[in-house]
Formats: sequence, C-alpha cells, structure tokens
Amino acid sequence: MNNQVKIMGESESTIHYEPASNKKILLYSSPRFGISIFMGLIDMALLFLYYDVYNLDPELVGTGLMLGKFSIAIFQFFMGWLSDHTRTRLGRRKPYIIILTPILAASFILLLIPGIFLGSTPSEHNLFIWFCVFNCLAQGAYSVTTVYQSWTAEQFSVDQRPKVSQYQNLMNFVGTAIVVLFSMLILTNIEDEFVANPGKIPSVYLVSIIIFTSIMFLFNFLIVMKIPKETTPEYKTKMLDDLKTILKNKNMILVCLMQGICSFTWAMSQGILLSYTENVLKITDTQYIIVAVAMILTMIGALFLWRKFMAKVGKKKTLLSIFSMAIVTLPLSLLGYFEFSTTILFGLPYIILLAISLGGWYLFPYIMYADLAEDDQKETGQLKAGIYAGFPSILLNIFQAFSLKFTTWILSLDQLVQNAPNTQYFNVGLLLWGPIGAIILVISLIYAKIFIKLDFEWEKN
Repeated sequence: MNNQVKIMGESESTIHYEPASNKKILLYSSPRFGISIFMGLIDMALLFLYYDVYNLDPELVGTGLMLGKFSIAIFQFFMGWLSDHTRTRLGRRKPYIIILTPILAASFILLLIPGIFLGSTPSEHNLFIWFCVFNCLAQGAYSVTTVYQSWTAEQFSVDQRPKVSQYQNLMNFVGTAIVVLFSMLILTNIEDEFVANPGKIPSVYLVSIIIFTSIMFLFNFLIVMKIPKETTPEYKTKMLDDLKTILKNKNMILVCLMQGICSFTWAMSQGILLSYTENVLKITDTQYIIVAVAMILTMIGALFLWRKFMAKVGKKKTLLSIFSMAIVTLPLSLLGYFEFSTTILFGLPYIILLAISLGGWYLFPYIMYADLAEDDQKETGQLKAGIYAGFPSILLNIFQAFSLKFTTWILSLDQLVQNAPNTQYFNVGLLLWGPIGAIILVISLIYAKIFIKLDFEWEKN
C-alpha cells in the first residue's frame, strides 16, 4: 500500500496526491459497512427496547435521544479538531480510531442489553440514567467517523473523491440492508420473548450483537493497519481560532446551511416512506421485501450513474439535477389517495424514482467537506480536514432535531383519509409529505444555485 500523499511545507499550498488504486478505495470505504450496521441497529432497536420492552416513559426516551444528538454535535467537532492537532508515530487519525472503536463497541453493547445488568424490572430512574449515559457515550464515540472521514481530503485527490464516496455509500447501503433484514427476521420474532422476560436476552439477539461488533472492529482496525498515515504538517492553533476560521469561510457556512435545509426532506422521506408503503400503498409481506430490495439496489446503481454524471457536468449541476428530479417525484405521493395506487405497479416505480434521487444526494456530504477543506488549504497552507469533517455536525444535528420534530408533526395531523374502496383510514400527512418535501427542495435548489460553490478553479490542475 504505497499510495502516499505528499504535502509540501505548511506555508505552501501545493498538495501532490498519488493515484489511489481501487483496492485502496475499497479498503478505505470498508469501515462504513460495520458502522452503518452498528448505528442502524441502535436507531432501530432503542425505541423498541426502552419503550416497548422496558416501558420507559416516551418523554424520557425522547430526552435521551435528544441528549445523544447533542453528544454527537459536541464530540464530532472536538475530535476532528483534536486529531488535526495530534502528532504521533502512527499519524494524526489512527490513534483516535484505535481509542474510540472499543468505546463505541462497549457502549453499544451495554445500551442494547440493559436487562443483564438492571434486571427484568428496573426502576424508571435507573433505566433512564442507563439509557442517557450509554447513548451519549455511544453517540460521542461515533465521532470516530469524523476522524476516519478526515482522511478523504488527505488520502484522495479531488477527482477521486466521488468514487470514494460511491464506495462508502455502497458499504452504507449494504449495512442498512442487513439491519432491515435483522429487524424483519429477528427483532420482530423475539419481541414476545423479550417482553415476557426483559432480564433474559434471547440468544439469537446476543449472537447478532457480537457478530455486528466483530465486523465493526475488523474493518476499523484493518484500515489502521493498511492505510498509510497522513503526512500533513503539525498545527498548533487554538480551537477558538480554528472555529473562527471556519465561521469566516462563507462558502463553508452556506454549504452547511444548504445541507441543513434539504435535510428536512431527506429525513422526512426516510422516516415516512415505510409507513407510506404499508398504510397508503398497502404493500406488505413478500411485496414489501421486493420493494425494499429494489430500493437498495436502485440506490446502489444511482451512486454509479450520478458519479459519472458528476464527472461530465460538475458537482453543482449534478446536485441541482438531483434536487430537480426529487422535486418532480415527491408530489406523486398525492396519488396514494386514488384506488390504483394500492398495487405494486404504482408503488415500485414511485419508490425507485425516489431512490435514484436519494442515492445521488448521499454522494455529496463526503465529497463537499473534503473539497472545502482543500479549498481552505489553498489559502491558508493548512489542510485541517478534521475540523472541516467535524464542524458540520454542530449545525446539522440542530437541523436534524428540528427535522425529526417536523416529521412527527406531519404524522400527527388530525385529518384522516382513505383511498377508496379501502376501508382503512390513514393520516393525511402520509399524502402531504411528498409535496411539502418538494417545496423544501425548491427552496434548497434556489439557495444552492445562487449562494454555494462546489466546483473550484484549482480542480482543473
């Protein structure tokens, strides 16, 4: 593995990247597989465990989840800054991957098996404290992804970053598919067993957790052993000074705000799509599996297609095209009101079209902030990839908290409707989320077209 990055003196702005092989790109992307399984399981299992199994008050569950979001926001920026200012024989990033990975694994396990330590009927106070402590610890240790993601700007040239992002998202989607299958095939089948005796952990559940933990460990430590350490120079600036530098980077702030605005639509689409599929389109059982597989495969294919499109027309035009396609697709959710929508012949094409836009959007975050870090380096001579990977979490977690609240508001609208001749009623929000999401993306598109810059002159060189 000799694809080293050569960075000139701190006062210079020239960085020479050796072309990375497909093997290196695949190896670098592999931790996303284990981490996406890890965090996907946490997102899917926490509400089930603490609300359905242990009967923790939903307000307390919401408070614990909110505190976890704050933990992410704080630690992702701090760990990014800290790794920028670290110098060891292993480099900047590797020591924190080595330290944070076991913390993430341990807190993850303890978060998912509270009954072993607290018993079958823990007090609400003890359960809430346990949930808050280990959720915040797990979400804080998730900042290992910021340290890891900082390498994108340091290991890969700007023209290779779309391919790196494609591979990373491929790993994300495969991990997500495994979590969905785990939920459908295992989690739902052990619910009665769990509820009957919360202090006894079903063996298939425990074995699954051990396997998922091992996968995460394997890929995280594999890149520590195989990816060459970065060669960027040592920095001695203060955290407050670096934060001021970020805040003065107008384009960086504008890009973060753009991602925050459109996150309302993407988060709402992910949160509501399952309920829309089941309650409006009436797609369940075998048909649901077909639709879910088609969605994952479409998103994987979309990564390749949008990357090729990006190479031809540039990043900004690609982003605007993704927004435009989603703006046209999303309002079709209104067709769920009509009888013909309750067949897979409508539901499958609709979800595939939406998956094409979602797959394209997922390419961008990994690319944007690595490029912005390098753009800043052209002026300052310092490639501070850590804070550029970590800072967006501060703003984005605020937006995500509001977007989750917005999504629950959509789902809590009082009016009920039905798509005749069905007798089952559903919330009108399950029809309106599409056009509402499209309006938000129209705002995002206009904003992005006027204010943000994603293609830079130095890329041509």
